[in-house]
Amino acid sequence: MKKFSMLIHKWLGLVLSLWLLLITLTGTVLLYKNDLLEWQYPQLDGRSIASQEQALDTLALDVVQAKARFSFVPSELHPWVETIDEAGARHYFSNSGEFLVSREKYSDWISWFVEFHHHLLLDDLGEELQGVFGLLTLLVLITGFIKWWPKGRWQKRDLSVTFSRPGKKRWGQTLWQSHRTLGVILLLPMFLLVLTGVGMIYYQAFNTGLNAMFPQQAQTVVDYQPIINAQNKEAENLGDDFKTRVLEAKKIMPGMQPTMLYHDRDGIRFKQPEEWHPNGRSSIAFETNSSKVTKIIDYRNETVGTQLSQKIYPLHIASVGGITYFSLVVISGVSLIWITVSGFWFWLWCRGKKKLAQQKRKRV
Repeated sequence: MKKFSMLIHKWLGLVLSLWLLLITLTGTVLLYKNDLLEWQYPQLDGRSIASQEQALDTLALDVVQAKARFSFVPSELHPWVETIDEAGARHYFSNSGEFLVSREKYSDWISWFVEFHHHLLLDDLGEELQGVFGLLTLLVLITGFIKWWPKGRWQKRDLSVTFSRPGKKRWGQTLWQSHRTLGVILLLPMFLLVLTGVGMIYYQAFNTGLNAMFPQQAQTVVDYQPIINAQNKEAENLGDDFKTRVLEAKKIMPGMQPTMLYHDRDGIRFKQPEEWHPNGRSSIAFETNSSKVTKIIDYRNETVGTQLSQKIYPLHIASVGGITYFSLVVISGVSLIWITVSGFWFWLWCRGKKKLAQQKRKRV
């Protein structure tokens, strides 16, 4: 079993090394995406998060709506008044509606990083490949742990690292021991990062599986139909602007926070106080040209399995858990980069030593 695991770990690790290095590097960098955007575009630097009222007034302006398929109500994840058009370009506005900057797809290195991390620059095909590579990476992590597991009693030397420099006699030891030790110590957070990444790609499968394990309904269940019927009578003569619609939605769900406005399909996505997802997974739909509600999807009414599946994204991007979890994710990302580099480097180092030994034998 252990020998088989060693073979899988070695060859799968070599095959996946370049992909894992690039995907981890881009993912770790993108944890600081907003800071990098402010550095890349000075127009965005120092912009305070607009109040909800300011944002809704700005998003109602014709110049903003003309560029919007959907838009973000400012939050910590999207601190600017930001819209996305039909082509996927992002447009940023000040709190007063002043146009700041546009970002077309592939117009800057940040966009390239995002597209590579999400789709390998190959759209839907790339996303499928990401899923396959992610599953294989989980296997690499598991087999690495099996390979490390001590035969007898655990000892301090099983996690020790001999520090040396490239070119020195003990550099091979440094590569191997740092690869092994970081892999064991940070196995759980690294496994979680890869698992949640795979979970986003295969969201439907994960959601189905979690619902099979946790099919029970959550405790808070609200029958919204009578509320919708009463609201629609009161909204008979109201306009269809999003400011009015948000006010109507808050009458039905006082704790909700709007996060996204769907200009092309008369809907609002929002976040309930209990939700981990930074953009929320709840939504409310309206009749066209009206503030009458047609449908409400409330996170609190979902099954436990669905609520668990909706925690996958916030765990992956470290939007929960505060600075402690964020720091752990950053450390895990940087460590996974080194684990990938050291593993490949150690393989090259071993090949070099083997080739050198063969040359010495030939001379003899």
